[in-house]
Amino acid sequence: MMETVLYTFCTYLPIHLLAYLPFLDLLRFKKRWMAATVAGNMLLHLLGVAWVVQIGRPDLITVVGLAMVPVSLALYFVNIRLSPSKLLFTYVLLVNYQNMAQGVSSFFAVRLFHAAPRSLESGLVCLVLFALAGVPMYRLFRYAARQVYRIDAPRLWRVIWLLPAIMSGLVTIFTGSYQTELVCSWMFFLARTSLLLCIVLVYWVLLNALDGIQKQAVLQEQLNFETHLLELQMEEEEKRSQLLMETAQQTRQMRHDLRHHLTAIQAMAGEENSKLRDYIATLILDIPTAVQDYCENPTVNAVVSHYAARCQQEGIAFTARLIVPAQNENLDDRALCVVFANLLENGVEACGRMAGGKKFIRLNSSLEYGVLTITMDNSFDGQARQEDGKFLSSKRAGAPGVGLSSIRAVAKAHQGDARFEAKGTTFLSSVYCRL
Repeated sequence: MMETVLYTFCTYLPIHLLAYLPFLDLLRFKKRWMAATVAGNMLLHLLGVAWVVQIGRPDLITVVGLAMVPVSLALYFVNIRLSPSKLLFTYVLLVNYQNMAQGVSSFFAVRLFHAAPRSLESGLVCLVLFALAGVPMYRLFRYAARQVYRIDAPRLWRVIWLLPAIMSGLVTIFTGSYQTELVCSWMFFLARTSLLLCIVLVYWVLLNALDGIQKQAVLQEQLNFETHLLELQMEEEEKRSQLLMETAQQTRQMRHDLRHHLTAIQAMAGEENSKLRDYIATLILDIPTAVQDYCENPTVNAVVSHYAARCQQEGIAFTARLIVPAQNENLDDRALCVVFANLLENGVEACGRMAGGKKFIRLNSSLEYGVLTITMDNSFDGQARQEDGKFLSSKRAGAPGVGLSSIRAVAKAHQGDARFEAKGTTFLSSVYCRL
């Protein structure tokens, strides 16, 4: 009886320890409580084995082991702060490793020492196997535990453990009997070692697949956020461009009316008040000319005119040669507004940060074979920070530029792309979209 109890102790204690070591930082309670529950679980198991041996029913040892599975699982769920479905996934891996270790140790005990499958020799061989494979198996369980903790897929976790569990069940059914004739066969040895190899492969494939799914979900969430952000920006730019067009029209009307009013006042001044007439004439000459038409598209023209006026106020040399159709089938005015407004806003801000040197913005666009190409060169202070090929914002430290991201998103949404490059103190931007 004592020999069987020691065998059980040698084959089950390492598995209990290996089950908890990767999760020491995820324990619900103190380590003392975890150690006490593991000790109590082992003691209950050993008492059960001792009892069935004492009553002359050693064939029930496997039944005792199966009866302890729900007890071990319950303690596992209580001690570790993870969902039961995730813990079940790692627990099945532990059970398969234990089945392999027990089978191989029994094989060597019978073959080398002519001992019984559940003898003290078999238990000691099992301890040696655990010791030899301890470090790589701990790393495997640690990796599995970290992946399980990190990946959040509740529906998948509830069923994914069934695959390795079914494989383990099949091996146990066909090689579960610990009769000496079966244990010493090479078929038994190959079945148990193949079990571990298959389980490790299955877990590696599953964990990598789950990792890929998790990364894809994160990318999809990021894409959804960027799309939502782009839609908000397009709505705001649409309102802004509408306001700019209304303002430009009002300005034209007011300029036209002001010129006529001054001309009327000049006529009423008469010949006897030459100084007043000359002064009014000077005012008429000083009235700014009408807003320049940069292209056929009224929305783009309003945006460009607005930033051209800002450039004039801030001493930035501005030139624009644009070809943008008034109406486009696939590229609406909101998208065009996002591209032109962000390009020009970034250019004006970059010139504003310059302490000296010539400030300039050169904006061009062309249309060939249904593809609208927009390029802009602007001066800047030469301080451009990049991370992962993306330029970082000068207003939000460490964050990618929202304007450039919006431009690229619009371009890609219309079968195009955007490229940004810094050369010395000149920043080069190029965007192309299919109309």
